Amino acid sequence: MIGTVHGAVLGISVTGNSLLLGVLGGSFAVAGAVWMIAGWWAQPHAPLTRTVSYLRREPEAIVAPAEQSTWRRLGTRVLKLSGRRPATRTAIDLRLIERPVELHAGYLTGSALCGFVVPFLVASIVDVLGMVSLPSLAPLWVSLLVSVMVPFVVQSDLAKRAAKVRQDLRHQLSAYLDVVTMRLAGNEGNEGALKKGATDGEGRLFVELRRRIIDAETSGKPLMTALAAIGRDFDVTELQQIAAAASLASADGAAVSRSLAAQCATLRSTIASEQEADARIRTGKITVPLVGMALVIMTLIIYPALNFSR
Repeated sequence: MIGTVHGAVLGISVTGNSLLLGVLGGSFAVAGAVWMIAGWWAQPHAPLTRTVSYLRREPEAIVAPAEQSTWRRLGTRVLKLSGRRPATRTAIDLRLIERPVELHAGYLTGSALCGFVVPFLVASIVDVLGMVSLPSLAPLWVSLLVSVMVPFVVQSDLAKRAAKVRQDLRHQLSAYLDVVTMRLAGNEGNEGALKKGATDGEGRLFVELRRRIIDAETSGKPLMTALAAIGRDFDVTELQQIAAAASLASADGAAVSRSLAAQCATLRSTIASEQEADARIRTGKITVPLVGMALVIMTLIIYPALNFSR
């Protein structure tokens, strides 16, 4: 009888302990869930549009401190006063060489000011010293002419640098197409080949491709739009053509690898033709100095002989 009562009491105590542990565990679980929900609710969440705009932001160029403090400040003030933005072609070239718009505006303004002040001071000093007699308005006209010509030189230098970067992008594009073609030949899907091919290089094109691919995946667009976006933003026609051809081949059910291989062969032949034409132009430029050197040498050889014969 005593043993039965003791067992019943022990069972009740064990049941009470289990119930207490269950209540405590459930309370902790509910409290943790409430705390997690409250923390998630209190944390600010950026909208999808802000996230996409962050992914699509333009990479900022690294500018030296001296340029940041002088030329860029001058360009910022000029842009604020004028309220104008650069043309589309100039904006693309600046994006290619990673030069901020404000810095380029500072270069143009500074070159125009220097082109006006320096010739005017030199001409005025020469006129005051009496070394050369100049008309009264000659220094002013010379300064105006130089101040107009120097910004054109800065703009021409921008176009040349952008052309070099654009040519380098085309070479990187040829290498990227080779990698994608090999991955497609290894039975990888179109999307996987384009995405993994962008991770196989560290050039400017590969960096931009990785960024634009993330943007396309976030927006739910095909990865071919990354090529088209880079071609549009950097004014590389071959990128737009390759993206259009690959998208058309994918839509029609054709082999994308064949289309990319054909585009790669066309791109290589175009680059080779341009390099050959550039080499011919450079060779033609050597002709005039060679003829001039030959004339000078002939003059130095013949002239003493003529004097000696007299």
